[in-house]
Amino acid sequence: MRPLLTVLGVLFAIGCIPVSLCFRYFDGFELKLILAGIFRWRLLPQKGLTPAQQEKQARKKAKKAEEKKKKKQKKKAEALLAPPKEAPKPEATQKPLGDKIEALLPWARLAARFAGEFFSRKLSVTRLRIRVVLAGEDPAKTGRLTARAWQSIGLALPILERAFRIRERKIAVYPDFRAEKTELEAELRIRLRIGGVALLTLKYACKALWLWIRGKRADKKRKKEQTRLVQNNGKAG
Repeated sequence: MRPLLTVLGVLFAIGCIPVSLCFRYFDGFELKLILAGIFRWRLLPQKGLTPAQQEKQARKKAKKAEEKKKKKQKKKAEALLAPPKEAPKPEATQKPLGDKIEALLPWARLAARFAGEFFSRKLSVTRLRIRVVLAGEDPAKTGRLTARAWQSIGLALPILERAFRIRERKIAVYPDFRAEKTELEAELRIRLRIGGVALLTLKYACKALWLWIRGKRADKKRKKEQTRLVQNNGKAG
């Protein structure tokens, strides 16, 4: 019993660890992974490779391209040697398009519910910062551009706030008539917990499994009904 409790405690502790992704743009795009607010790994841009590493990477790419080419040639040869496919029998006809769309609708609803619950409950925006400096010598034109930028932000913010929980938000857009070029600085930090995402995924995996079982049962029932109708028509003929 004690080892089981230890394992459960370790899993619970791992599940409580917050994981953050930090997207930052200022004269270049940067992506960092932050674990528990302490450990940081830079994912993009990657560090420059040494000449030896570049040569090794080039050899790997060439090897993969050669293997892909050989597989493609092999598939073409097998397709030429393969016997012609038989025409499908009347009993094995595919389902009509309407039935296919009707079968896909429950899956689409399930995916929409999963996405809605994930973005609204499990994922939170801990920091949203945008700073735009609009350069322009013409005050009237730059002023109109600034007004349009704020108008666009005013339209986008309510949509973002309905979709995500935003904890810290700081947005600044202002003109600079002496600047040579427009500057953009943006930072977006999102956070989630491993345990919450795992439980949510497990919950919807069970729902997907039940949906798949129901679909298989419905297909089996439909095939039995079609077989019964064919047999009745044969007897009537």
